[in-house]
Amino acid sequence: MGRSGGSPLTRAGPTRAPRRRAVRFTPEHTPAVRDFNQRLARAGAPWRFPETTVPDWLPRVDGVPVWQEYFLLLEAGAVRGAYVLKRQDAVVGSGPRRVGSFYWPLSEGTIDPAYALVAPRLLQAALEEEPLLFLVGMVDRDRPIARLVRALGWRLTPVPFYFKPLRPARFLRELRYLRRRAGARLALDLATVTGAGWLGLTLAGLALRARVRGDTAVRIDVVQRFDQWTDAIWAANAPRYSFVGGRDATALNATYPPQGGEYIRLRVSRGDRAIGWAVLQDALPGSSDHFGAMRVGTIVDGFASPEDAGAVIRASAGVLTQRGVDLIISNQSHRAWRGALSEAGFLRGPSSWLFAPAPALAALVAAVDPSGQAVHLNRGDGDWPWGTGLEGPAPPSTS
Repeated sequence: MGRSGGSPLTRAGPTRAPRRRAVRFTPEHTPAVRDFNQRLARAGAPWRFPETTVPDWLPRVDGVPVWQEYFLLLEAGAVRGAYVLKRQDAVVGSGPRRVGSFYWPLSEGTIDPAYALVAPRLLQAALEEEPLLFLVGMVDRDRPIARLVRALGWRLTPVPFYFKPLRPARFLRELRYLRRRAGARLALDLATVTGAGWLGLTLAGLALRARVRGDTAVRIDVVQRFDQWTDAIWAANAPRYSFVGGRDATALNATYPPQGGEYIRLRVSRGDRAIGWAVLQDALPGSSDHFGAMRVGTIVDGFASPEDAGAVIRASAGVLTQRGVDLIISNQSHRAWRGALSEAGFLRGPSSWLFAPAPALAALVAAVDPSGQAVHLNRGDGDWPWGTGLEGPAPPSTS
């Protein structure tokens, strides 16, 4: 039955649903995007889509091999969905390719079941734009986007999470995401009071640190930007990874703008030769929903030969330790970088940071690396920290 109670058919034939088409976000779409955000906000959805066509992070610039683009799904002029596509150069399988990272998909289907098919249409549109597509980031396996890609035959794999508590008692007391369950809260409180948690974490860390190799020839410099030495590291070592997003100096300076004060950039050298680099973040206490009032240091990104991954991880952990953080965390997928974290005293924890390559991309990687152990992914490959500015409802309508 139709909404008016009459027949859904007319003499002219059945009513056709308006056609939905994917387009790039251009200035004339701004009012429709604003209306879309307001509908989400009125329904209580805690997200919004950018209302400007030029991204404030990774805009398209001539000569820069990584950039963001915004896309919309229109229906009779109304925005019913939107997504972000980050394009970049990469090494995939045996050579250079261009790939795309799909993120921040917003669908009116989250607030109105009449638009349930918007989400798969967004992903289809992204694949048409960039067949070598992937998703990476903090995604709960039960979220709609995760269920969608699994239904399409994409494989979701966690990017392993490692942590190093420098103040174990504080770590146990402040670990919020475990404290959401009453049983876990009691266990953590008992471990804190009795010292069992501190002892367990300390002994585990000591056992792992016993395997750390000293390297007095390594020099660590804090730098303001990446330069030609970065290009040399990239050119020499990129072919040794089965999948790695472009990390030359131009791409890195766009991803981590030199004028941004939130990043710590390290050049790691052995003698007079730069062998690797890292990007770190030292977050203020209380800035994370997961880690409470702890001061958290993050090894965001890094690159080197697999053999020099240990030197980069040790340098990063040493700098963050000297800065007085309570906890150091990192997500790393490559076997050499995971091994380096373990050898530097990091413990492995559960990871909700997932990687899902489209079948075409997965096939290219599997041709040279069936187990995926040489894939190099970390937090620098996601939308972090860009997406943190988009959490929260859109402004209310003033009309």
